[in-house]
Amino acid sequence: MKRLILIASAALMLMCCAIGCGAKRDKKYVGKWEASEMMVDGTKYTDMLGVPLSALFSFEMTGDGKVIWKSAVDNKVIQNANENVDITWKQTDDDIIQIRVTDLTGKDPDNTMDMRYRDGMLVIEEEGSYINMKKVDEFTEINPDDINAAAGVIQNFGITE
Repeated sequence: MKRLILIASAALMLMCCAIGCGAKRDKKYVGKWEASEMMVDGTKYTDMLGVPLSALFSFEMTGDGKVIWKSAVDNKVIQNANENVDITWKQTDDDIIQIRVTDLTGKDPDNTMDMRYRDGMLVIEEEGSYINMKKVDEFTEINPDDINAAAGVIQNFGITE
């Protein structure tokens, strides 16, 4: 469970922390994306501590190369994910986009993450684990009480910073 939380947190921080310059931007990437499935240590998950992954991992990619992190979790760290950062995207290959998080305060170095477009989804892969992001017209509605209870459990593990 700890590894699951750490991998999910790493993906969250990469998404919260990313600049791309960018010439080619395929319109298939523009829009709203949310997590639908995660694989860690050979086990597939569609939720984390009872909360759908879509509530934890969602973002919007704009046509001008910006990425806006979204979350239904009422948590200071998560809700402020777009503060003091510039998150951008660019296409680096036919089926790969790069997300870049730039810390506007200059305290932290830029972070980048590649996502592969596969079967209509964006896939974040690392060391045999992955998170599938599906494109949606609207973000999935989530019960905020359930999410905030789970966020409290995660915060008690000390994983939110």
